[in-house]
Amino acid sequence: MAITDFLEPAVKDYAEQAKATYSAPIDTSTFTGRDFVATEDPLQTQAINLAQQGVGSYTPYLNMAQLAQGQGATALEQAADTIGGIGGNIGQAGTTLGGVGTNIGQADTSLANAQAAYGGLGAFQAAGQAAAGSAGNIATNARGMTGPQAYQPFMSPYQQQVIDATLSEFDKSRLGGQQQIRDAAVASGNFGGGREGAMMGQYNADSLADREALRASMLNQGFNQANQFAQQNFANQGDLFGMQQGLGGMQSNLFNQQAQMGGAQQALAQSQLGQGAARQSLAQSQLGQGNALANLAATQQGLAGAYGNQMNQQFGLSDFNRTGMGQDVSALGSLGGLRQGQEQALLSADQQAAQTGAYEPYGRLSQYGNTLTGLAGGVAGSQYAEPQAANPFQTALGTATGLAGLFGKIYG
Repeated sequence: MAITDFLEPAVKDYAEQAKATYSAPIDTSTFTGRDFVATEDPLQTQAINLAQQGVGSYTPYLNMAQLAQGQGATALEQAADTIGGIGGNIGQAGTTLGGVGTNIGQADTSLANAQAAYGGLGAFQAAGQAAAGSAGNIATNARGMTGPQAYQPFMSPYQQQVIDATLSEFDKSRLGGQQQIRDAAVASGNFGGGREGAMMGQYNADSLADREALRASMLNQGFNQANQFAQQNFANQGDLFGMQQGLGGMQSNLFNQQAQMGGAQQALAQSQLGQGAARQSLAQSQLGQGNALANLAATQQGLAGAYGNQMNQQFGLSDFNRTGMGQDVSALGSLGGLRQGQEQALLSADQQAAQTGAYEPYGRLSQYGNTLTGLAGGVAGSQYAEPQAANPFQTALGTATGLAGLFGKIYG
């Protein structure tokens, strides 16, 4: 198609611009690459570190619960054995009562029974000594739980975080009062005057005093709570000490009763004329031993219950530890995800601006060519379409929502 003379210079100019424009490569590094990807937010890093620290944090509580469970099972087994001995003593009492009026051979049997009774004294004595040693160990442990520093192990590890957050909210709440003083000064024409300064100074002094009072109150509350826990722990040790002492006393009573039973059987063998009465006395002694064994069984069952309570407390502490840590991880991860999403939105906007700038000459040149084509009477080409990028704010919102959900599932 022939070109009109008046358009020929413009067409040559268009051709030169097109050649220069399309010959120059586009530097895609200005709007692509890692520089346009938001990095991990510090709050996300803190959440990840806290989550890693929490892995296996329940193990000490589980170990303590398993130890208490084993001790409780042992105490229950001892109680069962003791209860079994009660029936044996009652049976022995019946046998003794049935032996009234027997002959000298039965007296020999009584002597043998007396020797057996004396032989069992060592076992009861050893059991009493073991119980006394256990009570001594409990007392030693209890002494380590007293003193001015006994409350420290029970202080909350998150107390300072709670104090900082509370004081931060307090400081924010006091800003409104300062603004009210300034507004009142402006309204009365005293803005910047001495009266405004005096009111502002008094308000700030009151705010500082209230802030310190709030901080002291929270510190005192944490100390009182930790001190109560320490006192309760010491009292629990005292209860265990008392039960262990009672167990030792029971063993001592069994020792004495076994010795009495041996003496009664000796008296039975030595006095054939009073054999019936002696055997009856022996039966009463055996029944008394059964009562003592019943008391011992009740004490052992109580000890098993105490161990069961300790196991449940350890499980409760483990659940509280994991739940609190999970809430911290979720909060930090969610806030970090929101900040990372905002940062990604800004980087995506910069990326889109750089891409638009890189392709801008092509759009301008395409418009120029379509204008020349129209002037020459031809059919204009399609308009240049700039490469479209995704909405950076929608992308950032999706990223933040996904990360918040992921952190929320940890320890959930």
